[in-house]
Amino acid sequence: MKLVAGIILILFGGLVLLIGAVVCVTTLTSDYASSECEKAANDRKAFDEAKATCGSTTSECYKQATMGLTTQEDCESKEAFMRKQLIMGIVPAVLGALIAFVGIILVIFGFLGRRKKAVA
Repeated sequence: MKLVAGIILILFGGLVLLIGAVVCVTTLTSDYASSECEKAANDRKAFDEAKATCGSTTSECYKQATMGLTTQEDCESKEAFMRKQLIMGIVPAVLGALIAFVGIILVIFGFLGRRKKAVA
């Protein structure tokens, strides 16, 4: 019984670990947030020029001049999203590793239990 349960836990834990690892690797190698922050840094000068030209940030002139530009808030929003996505990859990876470890322990004890019965 321990042997079968251990094998099932190893397979399930390994699958969850694999999914979590793929999410982590994808998140860490993505340029989703960094490209947005780069655009925001480039557009900061245009925001400053629009504010100098139009005066108020609530005027229609300012809204027209800054339409389509990337703000610093957009950058921070994308970074927060990527941070949450990374956490959503780390948690399953850790849980999957723990489940697989418990499965390995059960398999080991399952084999040891069989061996003792065979010797007796």
